[in-house]
Amino acid sequence: MLPQKLPCAESCREIHGRAISYSGDAFLEIWHVGTHHTFFVVDQKSTESIEGYLHYPESDNQALFADFTVCPTEKYKKGFSQPVIVKKIRNPRLVSR
Repeated sequence: MLPQKLPCAESCREIHGRAISYSGDAFLEIWHVGTHHTFFVVDQKSTESIEGYLHYPESDNQALFADFTVCPTEKYKKGFSQPVIVKKIRNPRLVSR
């Protein structure tokens, strides 16, 4: 069985963000720097792209700042994290937190 392709609910856009992996529950979140908005990654390919920059087990203490091209798979709802597919990562910078 082939995996389903996730539809984009909004146009893809580039954001400057900080990605953090929470290893306790394998949750990967991207904060859009300068806003209160967060995104969570919903597909394996995006997860692998981001985790390729993080170094386990140190990843619990690392954050990846980058320009992410994100494609939301659900419409924006104020106060809620938005599910996304990450299409591209540019200008990555790994920092300790």
